[in-house]
Amino acid sequence: MKRQLWEVTDRGERHRVEVTGEVVRTLRWWVEDELVVEKRSMEDKLTVTREGGQALRVRYSSLGAPRRASLYADHATALVRAGGVDLVPEEGSRAALWERRVIEHPRRHTLLATVGAAAGVVVPILLLAILLPLLGRIPWPDVDLPLPDLPAIPWPDLPSIPWPDITLPGWRLPGWVRWVLDHAPYVVPVVIAFVVARSEVRRRRQQLLQREERAADRREQGR
Repeated sequence: MKRQLWEVTDRGERHRVEVTGEVVRTLRWWVEDELVVEKRSMEDKLTVTREGGQALRVRYSSLGAPRRASLYADHATALVRAGGVDLVPEEGSRAALWERRVIEHPRRHTLLATVGAAAGVVVPILLLAILLPLLGRIPWPDVDLPLPDLPAIPWPDLPSIPWPDITLPGWRLPGWVRWVLDHAPYVVPVVIAFVVARSEVRRRRQQLLQREERAADRREQGR
């Protein structure tokens, strides 16, 4: 059974989060060695709350790979991901390797995320282009269904409304705007994937700086 572990010390409390399982996962959250939350779920983005209001959000990829676990002040801020402190993944774990790749190779991470979104748009179109001609060659049986003879509905003869004849000035959208609007269902998911990937890179760098600051504070307090 695969296992992912995260830990962090925040506001003087030591948090440890363990998730085991693949499809159905069991999440356990300890605070100072006290189990405060245990939950089984299939969600890739799971938010749980401990007594007192503090929330934990654990995120997996759509393919089931662990990504991150973050602490928030309450459930509402966890849902909108306002602020938050990332827990540190166990060294050598899948989440730690992914985090390292994001920080060390931000351009590659952004490229892979964008290409993946583009493939998610293009592949279904290609499959339809292949399957539709094949479906057209299948000799489907010609079935005549007996339909009931419905009576005609006597609709009333309504008077016409004299709408004013308004001539609008001639104006056309620029070509690139028309192209974007025509291809919006295909362009928007790719753009969103690019923006999310860049945001993840910035977030990871900020969290790394925060970890270094907390570590420096602990060293100062230990002297």
